[in-house]
Formats: sequence, C-alpha cells, structure tokens
Amino acid sequence: MTEINQKILDMIRQKRPIEEISKAVNLSHRQIYIRVSLLENKGYCVGRKYNSNGEITYTFANDNSYHFNNSFELLNEQKTLKIMAISDQHIGNIKSDEEAINTIYDYCIKNGIHVIINCGDILDGTFSHTETTIDPEEQIDYLINAYPFDKSIFTLYTPGDHDKSLLGCNISLSAALNKRRHDICQLSKINRNYHTDTININGNNIMVSHKSSIYEEKKATAVKLHLIGHKHTAKTLLNINESNLATPRIIVPPLSRMSIPGEINIPRAIELTIYMDNDFQFRFVEKKDLLILNDKAINTGETIINYKNEDLDIFQLNYDIKNNDDDKNNLNNSNKNFVDDTPNTPKTFKDSEEKKVGELNDEQKQLVNDFFGSGKSSKKLENMIKGARKGKQKWQ
Repeated sequence: MTEINQKILDMIRQKRPIEEISKAVNLSHRQIYIRVSLLENKGYCVGRKYNSNGEITYTFANDNSYHFNNSFELLNEQKTLKIMAISDQHIGNIKSDEEAINTIYDYCIKNGIHVIINCGDILDGTFSHTETTIDPEEQIDYLINAYPFDKSIFTLYTPGDHDKSLLGCNISLSAALNKRRHDICQLSKINRNYHTDTININGNNIMVSHKSSIYEEKKATAVKLHLIGHKHTAKTLLNINESNLATPRIIVPPLSRMSIPGEINIPRAIELTIYMDNDFQFRFVEKKDLLILNDKAINTGETIINYKNEDLDIFQLNYDIKNNDDDKNNLNNSNKNFVDDTPNTPKTFKDSEEKKVGELNDEQKQLVNDFFGSGKSSKKLENMIKGARKGKQKWQ
C-alpha cells in the first residue's frame, strides 16, 4: 500500500473530515474519492457521513455510515439551515439546461448553501417525450464529468423513473456515483420499487419523493416536510395542523425547460431556510421560488411555513437571530440576511389553513415582465426558448 493511501486510511480511522485529509495528503477532494474507491476494491468497508456545513467525513461501515433507522442522517449543529431543492434536470435531453444548473451552484456558493436536495430525474435515461442529445449509455459519464463541483456542496438525491430506466441497460447511476462522485449521493442504499426516501435532521424528517407517495408519508414518523418532483410544476400544499394531512408538501419544479402545457418553461428551483428552536425542532421554514434567467436566480416570492402556530414577526425574529450569541455562532458566516432584499413580510400560513400556490401569481408575473422590460414577455420568452439548442440557454 502506498504511503498516501495508508495516511488516508489512518485519518479515516480518526474520523477526520475530507477537508483535513485533503490538506494532509495534498490531494483534491475528487482525487480522494478515487483513492477511497480503490481502497474499497481492496476490501476496506468505507462509508461516509454528511454534515450540513458541507463536510464529508469518511468512516467504516460499522459506524452506520450515513444511514440510520432506514433514513439518511444529515448531521447538523446549526439552528438555521439553508437547503436548495431542485428536480428533473433530465441531463441528456434537448430541454435540459446546463447553464441553469451552473447558475444554481453559483447561487449556493454565494449564499452559503451547502446542501442540495434533488427530487429525481437527474438524467433523461432511456425514454423521453422529446429529443435526446446524449445516448443513455453515455449520460452517466457526462454527468460525472460535466456536473458542477464545489468542495463545500453536496447533492442528496432520490432516483427518478428516468434515472432507474438505465437499469434496463445494466447501468446503475448510484453505483457509478458511489465510486466517482461522493458529492452526489443517493439517499437510499438500494433501488426500491417506490421513489421515496427520508432525510433525518436532528430527529426531524424531510421526505423526498420523485413520485408522490402519501402512503409512505403516513407510515413515517415526524415528517416535517415532503418534497416531491416528477410533476414538472410548482405548488405548495399546506395544511399542517390537520391530522389527516399533517405534512406541508412542496412540489419542486424542474431545473430544466421541461414543463407541463400552460406553464412557463423556465428553469426553476426552491430555496429553503429552516429555522429551529433550542431543541432543534422546526420552528418555521421560509420557501423562496427562484426563476433562472440570464445566469441569475430571481426571487419571485416567499412563503413561510409556520410549525409553532404562533404570530410571527419575521423582521424581529431575524434581528434576534443576528444578535443572539448562541445562534450567531451556529450561523455560517457566508449566509446572507434572508430579508435583505424582501420589501414586505412574506405571507405566513398557520392553523389549519390550506393554500395552493401555483406557478406564478400576478405579482410574480410582473417581476418576469419587469425583467424583460415589457409586458409582452410571453412572446419574447417563447422566441428565446425556441432559440435554445442542446440544453444551452441562448438568451439574446
């Protein structure tokens, strides 16, 4: 065994995070991924633990790795946690959008977001409703080589039906990523028949589905939020104090130009800021709807999911968090004040009130119109999308 590999093994035994290993052996994170995979080929059972601050710590399999009680365990010591939720990139399809994916990564870097949750269909797979530009057999290699990388950001995903279609070609997305991109991790260890996984954050469960699975949601315990992909639309369903529908559900829109008829096919994403109380229970979650245009992520509106059924002065709470030593020490210094660019207090939903937030309301449509500099955005947008080729935005 080489001296470097031996040092990596020793540091794994000491449960050192990957950043420390990287500095000690003078290798990049990607180079360490490769060496760890080679060690696994020699019989070492190496697992990984993921921390919400962006750190990956290698461990041995008897330490449970990142799975605990059939859930993915996301380690977290912060009372304020930012997450980006994306879905349905369909890489390999003509309507995929690499520039939008890169824009989201840049946004995460600038805003101190270390965790991306992907609700499935990263790849287009073996079947599609529109033209495929990358052969299914080549899509995984393309993803591994072209997908953005930042050493402090990782993506947690549940496989979609398009991803799983590659199994028909005897190709496993999870197996390839497990060897070559440890920053992109499948939430479940096995490919199940259904498309639902659970992330455990300090005892709070976030359910992640490609296709909606209310049955699985009812079987789980302490589910605070359910993120759902596949539908190529954007909705928020809130009814958090009703016993039969106790979990807020967010249908995550596609980070691609694939949408259902009647909706604007601009890449979109959801930014979530989770605020926790002193016991690390969810107090409220702020949801931002982002449109990706001209390499910019445009905030088109906020929704607050209130778990404590309390009157909420978001500006006062933000001030308290900024000036509380305990909370301030837990905040990532790169996090931006999330109300800096918010002119009005976002709408808070509480009690048993149920709301459906559609694609764009009038105010959000006006933001898009303002961006284009004209009230005639639909035709202009349509022409720009027609000019897009092979997954690339060609905004003029």
